[in-house]
Amino acid sequence: MRRVFRHIAIDLSWFISWSIIAFTAHVALLWAAIPFSFILRAFTDFPALNQDEWSVIVALAQVALFWLILRVPGLIEFFNDIELGARQPSQRELLQIEPAFEYLQEIADAKAVKLPHIVWRVIDRRNYNACAFGRNRIALFQGALFDTKFRKRGLEELAALMAHEIGHLRHWDTVHTCITTALLWPFLLLVKLNNQVCNLPLIGLFFSFIVLPCNLIIMIATKATNLTSRMAEYRADEFAQKLLGKERMCEVFSSLCEERSGTDILAHYLNSHPPTELRRNNLLQRSDYRPQFNAPPASDLIDRFQKH
Repeated sequence: MRRVFRHIAIDLSWFISWSIIAFTAHVALLWAAIPFSFILRAFTDFPALNQDEWSVIVALAQVALFWLILRVPGLIEFFNDIELGARQPSQRELLQIEPAFEYLQEIADAKAVKLPHIVWRVIDRRNYNACAFGRNRIALFQGALFDTKFRKRGLEELAALMAHEIGHLRHWDTVHTCITTALLWPFLLLVKLNNQVCNLPLIGLFFSFIVLPCNLIIMIATKATNLTSRMAEYRADEFAQKLLGKERMCEVFSSLCEERSGTDILAHYLNSHPPTELRRNNLLQRSDYRPQFNAPPASDLIDRFQKH
């Protein structure tokens, strides 16, 4: 019952956030269309439209752009790569990534768990961490690749790090973010336009009067999902535990380090990730998932992982 409630709470928070973003962006775009309608009517034969007709036009434009962003393969992921500084892994890094994922795939096959197709990325940071984004991307931090390469059970640790991020992909956590991005882009174009015309008399004041309050509402809506994002982290942890067991995941948590800003109740609830120690404690309190399938990696995988 707790698991069902968690799924409902996560999806409901995203749906509420999307609804607020889409409606607020629609209102802002509709009001921003008023000056353009006067310009079009003054210099062209563009017919006069009432508010309902403009509302339909704006809604169609939002839907068209939303559909385009989500349908073009790799479009959102391309911009995510730029934002995160994620790059394609080198051949040497692939020789480390592939054995770890192959080991994970063997366990998933034994437990009848389907893993998604993954496009691997690497972020050049020293942190022992990873992140999932887009529809099929997992980026491993260079620090995680370096640290696990020299550990006795580094292949299993890297596989556990991957398993957590795969949990996000399987539960559509990253797809939820893609949908939010697609809903935001039309409004972000309006924000860019506002930055260009803000110094113009009257028009700049009109745009700022519309854009700034809507921007505040949208910012609050995007942050609202943080209230359930910690549930999503626990859910991804439990998926990884299902594959690799409690011991491997606890080793990963022992290697993670974090610096959390703020100690008040607001900082606690608006942080997207729960404290690592609480995540580790959550797994320790749970029964393990069918540990009889958690065989150690084959020697050839370990050789490929460490000797490159």
